Amino acid sequence: MEEDDQKLRVRLVGRNGRRRYDPVSKDRLVAACLEPGASVSGLALEHGVNANLLWKWIRKQRLAKKETLPSPPLPTPAFIPVQIESATDRAMSRQSSAAAL
Repeated sequence: MEEDDQKLRVRLVGRNGRRRYDPVSKDRLVAACLEPGASVSGLALEHGVNANLLWKWIRKQRLAKKETLPSPPLPTPAFIPVQIESATDRAMSRQSSAAAL
């Protein structure tokens, strides 16, 4: 690949000076930032982009990937239904068990 293919390409510069970048080269730069040992600030300097903008692109891509992944199954509830007896219910059950003997 040529060096120009790897550089971040500007697609459009608006009247206010704001640049619009080519989405393919932007995605390639974000992927390079996610490589182990990559320096985001170093890559930003190399490509002429503010590091904060590059971090914004990284967050945006991670959020987009998280939304496309299926959500994990819900865990089973940790609570077990319990019935509490009143004192009269306990007394009646004692009497009926004593009568059965």
